Amino acid sequence: MRIGARTLKTGISVALALAIPALLNFPSGSVLAAISAIFALQPSVKRSINTLKDRIIANLIGAFVAICITLTLGNHYIIVGLAACLLIAILNQLNLSSVIGLATVTLIVIMETTEDNFILYASIRVGATIMGVFIAFLVNTILFPPKYEEKLYHVTDYSTTEIMKFLRASVRKNSQYPILKKDLKWIKSELNRMDVYLSLFKDEGVTTRKKDRIQKLRKVVVYRQIIATTREAYNLSYTFHKYENSFNHFPKELRILIRERLETLLTAHEQILLKFNGRVSPDSVNFIAYKAPLRREFMQSFFDEASLEEYMHDDYGQSNAVIHIMSSILKYEEYLEHLNILVSSYKGNDWNPDTDISNIEHIEQ
Repeated sequence: MRIGARTLKTGISVALALAIPALLNFPSGSVLAAISAIFALQPSVKRSINTLKDRIIANLIGAFVAICITLTLGNHYIIVGLAACLLIAILNQLNLSSVIGLATVTLIVIMETTEDNFILYASIRVGATIMGVFIAFLVNTILFPPKYEEKLYHVTDYSTTEIMKFLRASVRKNSQYPILKKDLKWIKSELNRMDVYLSLFKDEGVTTRKKDRIQKLRKVVVYRQIIATTREAYNLSYTFHKYENSFNHFPKELRILIRERLETLLTAHEQILLKFNGRVSPDSVNFIAYKAPLRREFMQSFFDEASLEEYMHDDYGQSNAVIHIMSSILKYEEYLEHLNILVSSYKGNDWNPDTDISNIEHIEQ
């Protein structure tokens, strides 16, 4: 059990939301302010800003619906239920479904009041709710601002290293099928974590200067390609896992050729990550592409194996395995080449519009 930054910020937000209304002499709003603070705390500053706007709008709508229906139809429990349905329908129509919970709580609290001065009570409740949202936003922005780049880098680096181990073991026929199957499931979950961290990292620093924002978006482009390349390495591992038996029956010369090429690609992948980390020169890692004769030999070996006459008398499974392995290796190679270009451009401060600008425009949309 551990108490992270977000957990601590939630506790601080709740404490402030309970204390501030009491200090302002309307303690009846403390509980609703604390509830809204819990709902409003988000994992990133940008999401907190969006939540701040949406929750204020939603709570104003909820209060308006509650006041109108209570003054016209009363607050019988059936009326409250119908009012909740109406509020939910309105918020869904306005694309505010993410804030339905807090707005509905506000509506119920207002409609269930027994105070004589109903309008004043409703205003206090709405003010308390908005205050709780503001408190959560300020705490999330000022105290321990979320920083996801470090988490993103470490999970990407560790997962990539594990995939490389699996690939090296597979091409040397040292992998164990049941264990590798379990490990591949773990890698797939880590890829999902990378996507989440990338999204949160992209939301960081939303208020920074335009120059810093552009530089950060360039880094997001690189991270996105790193994740895509890691996913292709995972797909290659899965292909070797799926066609393990077929690969083990390849001719020795072809297996050696695959192993040598794969070792070159894996080494390149490692050094590209080191380049991104600043430990390798931006001009390094130029040995990914084959020289023409070696590439022709590599491709021809696959085609020769896939078209063997002995494979044409069954369901073509062995022939298909050869093609799948070859295509996975070539696709992994393509992603590595593109990653190398992006990292070299980023680390060398070489702005290349043809390479980067379309990716950045896509990110900002």
